[in-house]
Amino acid sequence: MATVAVLVAACGGARTSPTPTPTSTSTPTPAQTTPTAEPTPSQTPLRGCSPTSDGTAERARITDMRIGTTTGYDTLVIQFDTAVTHYELSQNPTGMTFAGGGGKGGSFTLAGTFGLRLNISNLDWTVPPGNQYPHGTDLRQLAPQLQEVRQIGDFEGVVNLAIGLSRVDCPDISILSGPPRLVLQFPAG
Repeated sequence: MATVAVLVAACGGARTSPTPTPTSTSTPTPAQTTPTAEPTPSQTPLRGCSPTSDGTAERARITDMRIGTTTGYDTLVIQFDTAVTHYELSQNPTGMTFAGGGGKGGSFTLAGTFGLRLNISNLDWTVPPGNQYPHGTDLRQLAPQLQEVRQIGDFEGVVNLAIGLSRVDCPDISILSGPPRLVLQFPAG
């Protein structure tokens, strides 16, 4: 026993700390310490939803735009006088900042964390009242999903709408008749 005590004392005594002593003092490489960054909502691609388009080549005029909330959905309704004209819906590549189109230029930042762009063409903009909409051109709502819809361009029969959402989501799209309406429903739950 005396021999064991002498050997322990010669080696520096017994360890009383449960924390191990590091064996290396080198600095870790960034790949070892930097976690993979999660994409922000504006960088996240639409899940299972690619750009979509539909509508007719017939010329028509937008007579109303409105947003509302129903059980389980936030809804954007665009009403036309004779037919739902051609539209294209896609993710905004720059998140919530939209480049103005159709003569407006500039940039627009919408409420929300995820942006969609809706371009509607074949509009009859020469018939009075032209490009005037009853509810204005910037629709805001305190809703679970649909935060804002803003007209960011309107030039020679093409209107550009920016849509601000609270999260990444792809709408259910319907074309209704009597009167002709383009309806985008965003799940709110």
